Amino acid sequence: MIPARRPLQRRTPRGPARVFAIPAAIFAASGAGLVLGLTGDGLRDAAAWLFLSLPLLALGAAWRRRGLPSRYRKT
Repeated sequence: MIPARRPLQRRTPRGPARVFAIPAAIFAASGAGLVLGLTGDGLRDAAAWLFLSLPLLALGAAWRRRGLPSRYRKT
């Protein structure tokens, strides 16, 4: 017996502000991290490391949310 298919859900269009909000925030944090890293020591360096790690954390969160590719899954 073939299972019934669910109807496709339509996505509502998103405006440019919503599409580019997170990439713009990552860009701003990276720029701030670079400036802080070049202009100071101590606490500024720690803040630079934090800001510059945000793109890696976002990548990891997106990868985890999407799921691992099938070749990495245990069967």
